[in-house]
Amino acid sequence: MPSDTPFQKTSFLTLKRVQHLGANFIVSGISPDLGLLSFYVRQQTRANKSAFGSFDLFRLLDIVFRRSSGDLCYCQEAVTVADYSPLTQNYDNFQTACYLAEFATSHILPESPHPRTFQAACVALHRLAAQQQTPPAVLTGFGLTFLSEAGWLNQSKLSARDAAQCQILLEMASGGDMPALTDANWQNLWAWTKQQLDAC
Repeated sequence: MPSDTPFQKTSFLTLKRVQHLGANFIVSGISPDLGLLSFYVRQQTRANKSAFGSFDLFRLLDIVFRRSSGDLCYCQEAVTVADYSPLTQNYDNFQTACYLAEFATSHILPESPHPRTFQAACVALHRLAAQQQTPPAVLTGFGLTFLSEAGWLNQSKLSARDAAQCQILLEMASGGDMPALTDANWQNLWAWTKQQLDAC
């Protein structure tokens, strides 16, 4: 890695962690302004103990890093802002978070800012960790936000009623109030949203 490579600072949501060459890891996730990022995290030592531990799954970090000549980045400093890992204590919530992680890391490209989708992912994981919302509800909000930000959601083709409902759901996904809908309503909304996501 060139010594003159400048440091960068961003927020980073850890979504994937794969073991690599023994006790080292490759950690992937998303940033609001830089899109997909992947880090090579070396085996834990006294020197890097703090940064290594920060790269657990489903954490929101403030990071300072350098890019390498390849696809991987190297972290200089990592501070945990929020820890959403309690969601793993519920199997359905964990499966939901895994779907979100797989979708985000597969559809958001490097150097492709998705600030609204990033915010929706953080809100979704927070609500799963706090058990504030069901999986279909958080996935609907996250999915609609991605579709809207990526230009796949044409609200002009929706009826006035559906467009108004869509706006409420987008506001929910960004951290707004959660509509009081039935489980059946959320299942139907998620089924429609997933159909749109599958077409991306």
